[in-house]
This record gives sequence, C-alpha cells and structure tokens, in this order.
Amino acid sequence: MPQWMIPRMISALLFCAVLAAPFVGCGKKMTGSTGDTAASSSKAKSAAAPVETITPESMKTVPDEKGGRTTMETARGPVDVPSGSSGGGGAESATPHGASPTAPAAFSAPSADMLALEDIFFDFDQHTIRKDAQPTLSANAAWINSRTGKVVLIEGHCDERGTQAYNLVLGEKRARSVKRYLEDLGVPAARMKTTSYGELRPFCKQRDENCYEQNRRAHFVVQ
Repeated sequence: MPQWMIPRMISALLFCAVLAAPFVGCGKKMTGSTGDTAASSSKAKSAAAPVETITPESMKTVPDEKGGRTTMETARGPVDVPSGSSGGGGAESATPHGASPTAPAAFSAPSADMLALEDIFFDFDQHTIRKDAQPTLSANAAWINSRTGKVVLIEGHCDERGTQAYNLVLGEKRARSVKRYLEDLGVPAARMKTTSYGELRPFCKQRDENCYEQNRRAHFVVQ
C-alpha cells in the first residue's frame, strides 16, 4: 500500500466513527426510554385509585295498609246496622205492603209509628211511582201531616241484580221520587229526608222474582 494512502484511510475511519456515534447512543437511549416508559406505566397502574363499584339501590316494597277501606266502601259511606243483627246486609224491621213474613227474633218489634207508614214498591230498574202505590202514599202523607213534630226518613232499596254502585244510585232516585210525591200532597220538605241502601238491606233473601219484588221498595222510618 502506498504510504500516501495510509493517512487518508485513517481519516476515513475516524470520520465513519464520528458519524456512527450518535446512532449508537440513540439506540441505547431509546431502549432506556422504553424501559423507563414501561416502568412508569407499571407504577401508574399500581398507584391508580381503586375502581368504585356502584351497587344499584334495592327496590323497597311498600306494605299494604291493613284494615284499609276499598274505594267502593268509601263511596258508600257508613251503613247503620240495627242492633242485634248477625252481620251481612241486615233485614228490614218492618213488613212491606202485601207481605207478612215473620220478623227475625233478634230484632225488636216495630213501634206504632213504624207500622203507621206502609212501604211502596217499584218495577224492575224503575223509580217512577206506580198507580197502586198512590193510595198508600196518600195515607202516609195524611199521617205525617197529622204528626207535626215528626220527621220521616225515606229509604230507597233495590233487589240484588245490577252492580252495588248502580243500585245505590237507583235507590236514591226512588227515595227522591217518593219525597217529591209527598211534597205534592202537602208534606213539608223540611220534615222529610232521603237515603239509599241499594241492595245492602234486602227484606227477602231468596233469589226469585217474588222476593226481588219485595226488595224494590221505599221504606219509611219515623224519627
């Protein structure tokens, strides 16, 4: 090899070494950087706050009210049952016109005032005054007018056919029809009151037309 080429080769090797040095350092640095990143990531995971677990709120059941009244019972209002009754709808203490069943032993005997006023009866699902009821109402009006200190409660009753709510309304219509008729006969409106028991106080409890006929009535209570 010529002597003049040796210095040139040494210069070329040095030049290559200088050029290669940054790449070798970057490689180490990248490796170290990757290692540092993994380490920092691991530390971040270990230092992270615990994940909060949300438990859905459990459903709470509201207990049923004990002893509560149904909507229908609330609509009806309290129904007075005569003392000595053995439960159920209760039976009338007075005998309707045209019938003579034996009164239950648990009820006291009707007073003279109760017997003085006779019941009247209605056709099925009707509240108009029948012709055969007009003489009875005339006699009742004369008796009421002769007892100036007495107040009369007119009760409207129905047979068991139809809903209870419907029969309560029908019973009220029957009682008011009787009241208007008695007013036309000269009985002061202030001396009469009306109420409805619908089907709740049947006089007769057999399920036949003869019995239903006796339950479709207006009953009079002297107060």
